[in-house]
Amino acid sequence: MTRTMPIRPHMFDITADEIATLVNQFYARIRVHPDLGPVFDRAIEDWPEHEEKIAAFWRGAILREAGYSGNPMQVHLANSEILPEHFRLWLDLFEDTAKKALKPATAEAFSHLATRIGKGLSFGIENFRREADTPPVLS
Repeated sequence: MTRTMPIRPHMFDITADEIATLVNQFYARIRVHPDLGPVFDRAIEDWPEHEEKIAAFWRGAILREAGYSGNPMQVHLANSEILPEHFRLWLDLFEDTAKKALKPATAEAFSHLATRIGKGLSFGIENFRREADTPPVLS
């Protein structure tokens, strides 16, 4: 007897086009941000390719679409210019962009998910880069 796995529902109401729009608007703002722009500019060689990869990440996380391959933690750890304090700036800009690009309930849900992921990346960077004899970062 073959068991079929149930289809996982979307996390919240959003379309792939809305995700693409948000990602495009967000990275347009990142490129001109005084603190984040230079960090991203040195790391990103092909902006359209990067934006499509990030949109695929969000479609996978929210819409449960296949297509993203990568390890965000490893990518962020490999770039020594990315600092834990950058994540607050990133999240504030993301939330503001989401509020401008999406319906209020969708923007709020997307921002909550981005905050959870951003905090995980920030904690990961802090813990992997901490001195050997220091306690781990837990909050």
